[in-house]
Amino acid sequence: MGWRRFSLLGGAIPAVLVALDQLSKWATTRFFDLPMSACAKADPRLTHEVSPIADLSLLCNRGISWGLLQGDSSIKRWALTIFAFLMTLALLYVLRNTKDRIGQISLCLVIAGAVGNAIDRLLFGAVTDMIDFSDIGFRFVFNVADSYITVGVIGLFISSFLNDRREKAEKLANPEE
Repeated sequence: MGWRRFSLLGGAIPAVLVALDQLSKWATTRFFDLPMSACAKADPRLTHEVSPIADLSLLCNRGISWGLLQGDSSIKRWALTIFAFLMTLALLYVLRNTKDRIGQISLCLVIAGAVGNAIDRLLFGAVTDMIDFSDIGFRFVFNVADSYITVGVIGLFISSFLNDRREKAEKLANPEE
């Protein structure tokens, strides 16, 4: 992949996605008439019913996905923040060497999600979550960055599956290689 394409996929697109994630977190805190730093000072749990399916909630996640590793610890905060930035560097390296479009776009999404949540953890000590489907039994509250990561990981599985099928088909077409 050339540097121009890499700077688009590894820089510009994730930057726009991170900005949208941060905007959604800002809009949520403003909706509840709180500052963006609300999670730095307290753990508000506010909910506004949007529909019978989804609610807008404000939840400060001091752990990781799916409510794991909850608790307020300075060491955990900084370890998770450093881990996210190191993983971002590793994902950028993988992106540089990824050839298929689905894999590239999926990596962009995972990178954007990791950076969006790392920014929250770095600045406020917790990740701001707001998308709530508890009315239909999904008990986890999440945010836009989490959605990027989820869709990106699904895309990476699809990419891996398609690449594996393509490689097998090429081996069958060219058995002497």
